[in-house]
Order: sequence, then structure tokens, then C-alpha cells
Amino acid sequence: MDTKEKIILSSIKLFNSNGMVNVRLQQIADHAGISLGNLTYHFYSKEAIMIGIVDQLTNILNPLTDKDKEFPGLMDFDTQLARYYHILMKYSFFFVDLLEIKRNYPKLYQKRKLITDQIVGQIHHWLKQNEKNEIIVEEPRRDHYIMITHAIWMIITFYLTKPIDHGSPEDSERVFKEMIWTQILPHFTTPGRLEFDLLIERLLDSFTPENKTADEG
Repeated sequence: MDTKEKIILSSIKLFNSNGMVNVRLQQIADHAGISLGNLTYHFYSKEAIMIGIVDQLTNILNPLTDKDKEFPGLMDFDTQLARYYHILMKYSFFFVDLLEIKRNYPKLYQKRKLITDQIVGQIHHWLKQNEKNEIIVEEPRRDHYIMITHAIWMIITFYLTKPIDHGSPEDSERVFKEMIWTQILPHFTTPGRLEFDLLIERLLDSFTPENKTADEG
């Protein structure tokens, strides 16, 4: 692992555990086992480090959220939710510290918005595709599935701040998925609900650590 990678990894760990605004460059240098001068040679500021982290995150997300990537079935979407979850866990500060990023780091916030738009666009595309395939019902009113998409994105963004206990890692992932599927459940057609009960409900009921999708990043 080269020095830049050490700095990025240490920064992610410290930002996640302490909050982005509470971490100083000296703390990052100490955690990475390097001098402050060595750190600033590679990253001149904390914002530069965060941009490096976001670039890393973007490289992970791009193949997952490519507009041409198709995941039409319910199981495909459930697998994608697992990927979202593991990204959320690895880069939790990027979601939890949203307001601090917006207030203090406008360039970083714009990069974050691009990532948001990618994920939101993919979820909305999935909903519309399954409306067309008669897995979910026709929109009851204009832009209804856009609203559902944004509700799902809010769950993804604020999941770690929810006031209930997350439990064990496997329970946390199951609850994360259930919260999102609950937004979609009322909109299934009869065939869609049968498919959900057969595939997804059983999967959630029997969820174990072995079911987890590994973080591909």
C-alpha cells in the first residue's frame, strides 16, 4: 500500500468514527504512521483528502450505476441494495455529514450531488422498468415514482442516523433492505407481490451473514 492509499484509508476510518469536521490533519498522519509534512506533500488540505476519497467512491460507483447497467428482476434489485448498503458502511461519513459537507465544502458537495444523481436515476429507472413489465402498478399520479425514488434515497442517506438500534451487521443490512422494500411493497401488482413473497420475503426472513454481498470496492 503506497502512502496516498494509507492516508485515504486512515482518513476514511477517522472520518467515520469521529465525524469529518472533528478530525485534524495531524490525527490522520498519526493514524497512517507518517509525518504531517509527508501527508501535506500528498494532500495539502483536508478537503483535498476528501476529494481523493470521493474520487475513489466514484470509481466504485460508476460501474454499479452505469445507465446501461440492467438489473430488471427483484433479486437483481435486492443485490444492488446490498451493494448500496456496503458502500454506505464503508463511507458512512459521506452520508452522515451531509450538512457539514454542504456548508463547508461546496466543491465536494457538487461531487456528492453527481453521485446522488447517479443512484437516484438508477432506482427510478428500475421502478419505471418494472412498471412497464407489470411487476408494479401504473403510477397513480404524475411523478409518483420519482417521489418514491427520493424517499428511498432519503433512507439510504439517513439510515445511519435512525434512532433505533442497528443490531448486528447482518441485522442492520436486513433492516436497511426492509425499509426500502417497504416503500415499494404497496405498489406491486398481483404477480409482482407473488414474486416478492417467493423470492425477497423468504430471503429477508432467512437472512444470515452468508447472504451478504461483498463490498466490491
